[in-house]
Amino acid sequence: MFLSSSTDYREWRAAKLDRYPTGVDELVVNIGGLADLDHRATVAIRSSCRRANMAIYSCDDNAVDHAAILAFAAHFGLRRIDHHLCSNEDGVAELTVASEGTRSDYVPYSDRSLSWHSDGYYNEASNRVRAVILHCVQDATTGGETAALDPEIVYIRLRDANPAFITALEHPECMTIPANVGNRGEIRPAICGPVFSYDASDGALHMRYSARKKNIRWRDDPTTTAAREYLSELLVDESGPVLRFCLQPGQGFISNNVLHNRTAFEDGPSRKRLLYRVRFFDRINS
Repeated sequence: MFLSSSTDYREWRAAKLDRYPTGVDELVVNIGGLADLDHRATVAIRSSCRRANMAIYSCDDNAVDHAAILAFAAHFGLRRIDHHLCSNEDGVAELTVASEGTRSDYVPYSDRSLSWHSDGYYNEASNRVRAVILHCVQDATTGGETAALDPEIVYIRLRDANPAFITALEHPECMTIPANVGNRGEIRPAICGPVFSYDASDGALHMRYSARKKNIRWRDDPTTTAAREYLSELLVDESGPVLRFCLQPGQGFISNNVLHNRTAFEDGPSRKRLLYRVRFFDRINS
């Protein structure tokens, strides 16, 4: 894995920092429609994802349904869908405020803020969420801003600060998510694993993380604690590398499951926030 070689790492680090976006506008790609994406748009989105593991598309066609989202995903090799508890049968989840049912038990389906996390941090290692698409059908009246940060930048910042931080966050018992237990018993067992791991096929970095204060058990050692504290400070640094945006209707966000959060929001009487979200076990092909 190239990150283990000092020479290869220095070259990769320099190239990564040189091309990383300085503002969110550099992520935006204008497209016609999702289902009939042209070559220019495909190349531009892939280029943005190589730079920052994410891109924002702005779509002229407002007639976007679940099928269009999945057709768009296929352009980038995203086909293996994470069919999770709150998704529809096709794997597309509708992120909107739910007042009853299973979805009402989970923060993404509320108007509350979401702390920093990567999607599927509670999944088993064999089912890592490697890519995510969010498509905005309707934004909220106020709020609902997203902040995002490339895990590769997080890795660089942590390694620059103290290489031991990386070793601690690679530990197989670094972060444990307790079992999810509902009224009818266990929905998901406890999941234990590292924050940083690497794909066996191509060495791609994967980051599994949640900033939640409750229902997370961290390995109890000084270096892990220091690494977590350093990361927490990075994520709130207003002058740091975090990119912030609020998706508008017709816009979407495609990423290799970067770190992100969401501010609280308010719906209006006739304006209810709705985003489509799909998670994939594939990475975006480049």
